[in-house]
Amino acid sequence: MLAVSVVALVFVPYLDTQSCGPELPDEAYRFALFQPDLSGKNDLAPLYYSIPFVSYFDSDPRKKDYWKNCNEWQQLTGKTVSLKDIYTVQYDLSPDDFLYAYKHKQWQQLKDNSFVKWLCQPAQKEVLDYMALAKQIEFSQQGELDPWNERAGSVNTDSILHVVRQKTHTTTMPFLKDRYAFQLVKMYYYNADSVLRPQLTDYYNAHLKNHKTIVADWALLYYALIQPDKNERTRFLLETFERSESKKGFVFGYLSKQELKDLAATKPDPHLSALIALMQGLKQPGRALEYLQKLYEIAPDNEFLPMLVCREVNKLEDWIYSPTVLGFNPMINVNTFYEEKLAAEQNDPERDNKPDTSYFYYAKKNLQSDREYLRTLRDFLISMQQRKTPHRDMLRLAIAHLYNMDGQYATAATYTAGLKNLKDNTFRRQAIVENLLSSFYSKDLHSNQVKQYLYEQFHALEKVGTIMRGEQLTYAEDDWSQNRDLRSALYLLLGQRYRTLGDHLTAGLLIQQSKTVINEYTGYIEDTSRVSYSRIAYFDKYAAPADLDKVIALKHKTNKTPFEKMISPAIWAPDDFYRDVKATLQVRQHQFKAAATTLDKIADDFWEVNYDYSTYLTRTYIGSPASLIPNEPVQKRYLFASKKAIVKDIVLLEDSLAKATDNSAKAHFYYALGNAYFNISYHGRCWMLSSYGKSSSEPHSQEEDDYQWAYFSFYPNKAIFKNDYYRCNHAMEMYEKARQCSGIQKELHAKVLLMMTVCDQARYNFFIGESRYSSTNGISNYKKEILPYSYPYLAVLKERYADTETFIDARTYCPDVDEYLKH
Repeated sequence: MLAVSVVALVFVPYLDTQSCGPELPDEAYRFALFQPDLSGKNDLAPLYYSIPFVSYFDSDPRKKDYWKNCNEWQQLTGKTVSLKDIYTVQYDLSPDDFLYAYKHKQWQQLKDNSFVKWLCQPAQKEVLDYMALAKQIEFSQQGELDPWNERAGSVNTDSILHVVRQKTHTTTMPFLKDRYAFQLVKMYYYNADSVLRPQLTDYYNAHLKNHKTIVADWALLYYALIQPDKNERTRFLLETFERSESKKGFVFGYLSKQELKDLAATKPDPHLSALIALMQGLKQPGRALEYLQKLYEIAPDNEFLPMLVCREVNKLEDWIYSPTVLGFNPMINVNTFYEEKLAAEQNDPERDNKPDTSYFYYAKKNLQSDREYLRTLRDFLISMQQRKTPHRDMLRLAIAHLYNMDGQYATAATYTAGLKNLKDNTFRRQAIVENLLSSFYSKDLHSNQVKQYLYEQFHALEKVGTIMRGEQLTYAEDDWSQNRDLRSALYLLLGQRYRTLGDHLTAGLLIQQSKTVINEYTGYIEDTSRVSYSRIAYFDKYAAPADLDKVIALKHKTNKTPFEKMISPAIWAPDDFYRDVKATLQVRQHQFKAAATTLDKIADDFWEVNYDYSTYLTRTYIGSPASLIPNEPVQKRYLFASKKAIVKDIVLLEDSLAKATDNSAKAHFYYALGNAYFNISYHGRCWMLSSYGKSSSEPHSQEEDDYQWAYFSFYPNKAIFKNDYYRCNHAMEMYEKARQCSGIQKELHAKVLLMMTVCDQARYNFFIGESRYSSTNGISNYKKEILPYSYPYLAVLKERYADTETFIDARTYCPDVDEYLKH
């Protein structure tokens, strides 16, 4: 067969071949080093900046409201009753268990509970009756049958409402009156029809308004929700957010941006304006500095100010760090770019005939704008920090982080130097992070003293913990959470810094130590196999052959420094695997004799028993085109998969060519070398001599793509490797020389022309999309007409060598040739 199908052979070393490809959690696309817990609001972690934007959530995971209720009960019972026992009865004991014990006076299973003992005192009968009624209401609201009715049937809501109304009016205990009124308000909201609901307002105003009790705070939610005026509803919901921990999640999810905007337009009092600005800031996934500034102007010591600050810093990390460090475009900002694109093109009558401006175009354009926004935010935080504020340390850390992100490392260090006696581990952890970031870019990383300092800083980080608490987002029954390892992210940054400095040994080991996903194919991070692409991915992409010698030397070094121990992997690859990488790099550079020397040190069976070599290393002689040329004789076969044997044959061909004295011999050697070079290219049957993976999804150009992490790609290797591996340039050079030397050898000349057609058509098809895309400005012209492949070498073959057996066989056995000759 003549045609080479680019998609026929797909090899992705670790990925499951799913119909839609592998997926990453949304938050994995985001880089973060600034801890949102610095805000002191870790109970509201779902409101931290995140890609899966939250709506309703549990805002009281530590049950502060419940414990506040228990404290209020203890004020009634006295300290002889423990808070734990009150909590057990209130929230751990099921309604049916309590009601059975109440009805039958069987409290044996709670005989040691101090709260139950207090309730069962004759003097507390009225309180016990309230607790029983509250449990009955709870039971009914859970959709259960009435536990007081031994016959199956529905709960009689009217009768319960009647009892609660009566108790609200008759009880003389303020404590119970508040709680009966709360139960009544709640039942009116959930159970009563629209005619009765207005009574909710009356009971709230009469019995709960302005009361300093948790039940009044809870009841305010229902009071807010039935307000006929939308601005009043928004106002009371914001007050509910302020007063109740457990209702914050509901209020956040319920309120819309438009409702907040409408209420703000009424020019409310400063206190309410502050609540509006806070909620608007929390609901803004884009730039929210205006709301932060407004909240600060109204309430400069507001407890939620740090949360808005942390959100803005985390946003900037996503918008600046994610594309520059991870290679992923910020996901939340996608709409911003496309809105700009649509606005620019909406009224353009020629838009259908113009090239498409891709996401990458706008992402690149917007990055500078994000950097300018960083400086604007930083200047505002500096102005905040200059006055006396309870948030001083958090602001200093935020400012230091923004200076580090902006490349002003010395200035960043001055802000962390001003932090003294930090007692909270979250703050100490962030200070170490900022010191490390400053050091990565301002110190001499080649210095042994600096390496020791880095080790000490990472060791200090270990002591205070390396985990940045993850966001917990709840959607119906689905939970999503992710904890971030700060050390992992820092290893990635430091590794990238060493790569810039040319120290590929240190860079490769650090990046391997990092478990952070980047937008490159690096194998399966969690793979524990010693022979795994993840062990060598960095060196395959960026190292020189000599760097692999350094890796092996460090592996066997017995007196490693603390820094060297820190960067050493828990699992080293076998020496032969590192040597294989070295030889592969030498093959790419066509240093076949050097590669042969390296391969001689590797066990003969290494490629037969490890990885996927045995599948993708040819058994057919490397200098043969095999089935690509009809009836081509196979000179020899390899007994087993062996790079060593293949490279030896390539060296032998090169040596034989060098020794050849007549053109006839040279032509044959050029032809065989052309076949060998083609076979070790992307399109050949022995591509694994040059590359560790192959996929039909490999990029044809350098266009930014957030899916590059999912598939193996030979990029970002140097252009010369691209030209040989994808474009077959060296193979075509050999074939052209074979043509020049073939003289009267018409059959050889015909074979050369057929193989040149194979090479030329394969690279044309592979790079057909490249002509539609400009990597300099990110503009794709998918409407550009692409002409079909023209088969220039077949034209020569038909014109000059139609009488050869090679031509006749090709016309018979190669559909491509036959189809071309019909035209």
